[in-house]
Amino acid sequence: MPKKDKLIILAMLMLLVLIALSDSQHQKINWFPSFAVHHKIPFGTYVAYNEAKNQFGKQFHSVHKSPYLYLSEQPDIKGTYVIYNSNLNLGKSSLKALLNWVKKGNNVFLSSGNFEQALLDSLQLKQNVLANQNFDNQWVLKLLNPALSTGDFILFDKKSFVSGFKPADSLTKNIFVKALGNISSNDKTIVNFIAVPYGKGTIMLHSLPEVFTNYFILKGHNLSYFEGLLSYINLQKPIYWDVQAQNGANQAGLFKYIMENPAFLWAYRLLFLGLLLYILFEGKRKQRAIPIIKPLKNETLVFTKTIADMYIENKAHKDMAEMHLKHFYDFLRNEGHLDISQNKTDLKRQMINKFKVDEKAVDDLFNLIEQIENSRNIYAKTVMDLARKIEKIKQQSKK
Repeated sequence: MPKKDKLIILAMLMLLVLIALSDSQHQKINWFPSFAVHHKIPFGTYVAYNEAKNQFGKQFHSVHKSPYLYLSEQPDIKGTYVIYNSNLNLGKSSLKALLNWVKKGNNVFLSSGNFEQALLDSLQLKQNVLANQNFDNQWVLKLLNPALSTGDFILFDKKSFVSGFKPADSLTKNIFVKALGNISSNDKTIVNFIAVPYGKGTIMLHSLPEVFTNYFILKGHNLSYFEGLLSYINLQKPIYWDVQAQNGANQAGLFKYIMENPAFLWAYRLLFLGLLLYILFEGKRKQRAIPIIKPLKNETLVFTKTIADMYIENKAHKDMAEMHLKHFYDFLRNEGHLDISQNKTDLKRQMINKFKVDEKAVDDLFNLIEQIENSRNIYAKTVMDLARKIEKIKQQSKK
């Protein structure tokens, strides 16, 4: 038998072994918090999207643009705007467009575990955090309207802590906030679903966007909870369902389509194996000298310096300081799971306990932050001092 035929037979045997191994392995569950309407993974929202689409019929509209662009193009539309994601940062332009739209008598339904501070300030609200208190990591959700309660326990078990809402001290004495639902763990309960009048309309805030996911809706009696949420939306008016704000909204593409289609996936695997075999057997025989190519220079530091020089040249020291503070607060929220909206004294105490950092370093940093916040203009030296103090805290927290 010619050597070439032997190689072909060997390649086919290898391919059969790989196919057998691939079929024998169970696919791992993808727990990525996508929230995208086209994803059927546990934390996609394919079921919620289609359930709402069927319920609202011709009144249902999918929105593929930001609220700012969509409402700028159609300023006279009426109804309810629905947006959800794990973290919701609408941006200044879209937030302003939505608030102005609500003032005219429309409604907005927002669901997120973390709302941007500008929205909370506009509604004079704060977010508080509740950690799970039971071994099973289970949360119990409840809608406060008796007509929407089925008597069944609505459970969710994929989160170690959740957020809720509370008034921003005495500022909300003239703001009527209606509690629509709560979430609890053992004997601890916080309000996680509220309605706030704004102008002639209403803004509804829900702090557990996971109730829109396939995992939640398809489990137990949880569909009744989701239907209860939809009941707060007027069926007689249009509903505008945002499909571009979610984490996984922009992940669709040719590669995704190939990976989710079994026939195309096998074709992709075979093509890859064919190329690999060609490289191993044909490429080796015809391989030429490989020229030495010098690696590209790392221009990251040059780029960073250029951006910094632009800020310094424009004397935008206050903007640079605010950027440092934004990243620092993100660090506290994401790494330490701290509530940055609380008063500075409590926040400092929690930082010291959580990160085991020096109390004097924390006091020095917050004194400087207060100085920056109270100043209209600051010097470059102040910005550098702020950066050093923040870095010092971060370095101490890693020890």
